[in-house]
Amino acid sequence: PFGVVVFLASDVMLFAPFFAAYFVLRASNDPWPPAGVELETARAAIATVVLVASSFTLLAADRAAEHERGAAAQRRWLLVTVALGAAFLANQIVEYATLDFGADSHPYGSAYWMLTGLHSAHVASGLVAMMLLFVRSARGAPRSTTSSWTVGVSLFWHLVDAIWVAVFLTIWVVR
Repeated sequence: PFGVVVFLASDVMLFAPFFAAYFVLRASNDPWPPAGVELETARAAIATVVLVASSFTLLAADRAAEHERGAAAQRRWLLVTVALGAAFLANQIVEYATLDFGADSHPYGSAYWMLTGLHSAHVASGLVAMMLLFVRSARGAPRSTTSSWTVGVSLFWHLVDAIWVAVFLTIWVVR
């Protein structure tokens, strides 16, 4: 999994400048967020709980995959995880549709859309990866060939979840 760890480290480095930009813009723009920007904190908190729950269902999928006859259970838990991830993504789409500002409205809008948009793209990528793992398992691929996929997908998803917690704290809590 060294390659996966290197990939995940590069992913952290991808997000780092956007977090830095958020705080630089926040320090140089008053008020922050600008007047009229209202985000639904309760909706974002519920979405956070859903996404964090998906990490636990993915752990259940990982544990099932460790057993010789655990492929069916792994697939069930993968589907639950995909459903939770899709619910999170659907919530993001609804939020985007209800916002009254865009990325070009003001510095806050730019920072908001970049952080949440980049994260949403990662969630979508994770969902695709989980579905590919599901298909490989459903086609009867031996554990020896799916185990590295299981580890890689799992590590990526947990990182995506951890990054979301940082995004949530940055945008909805610290503001």
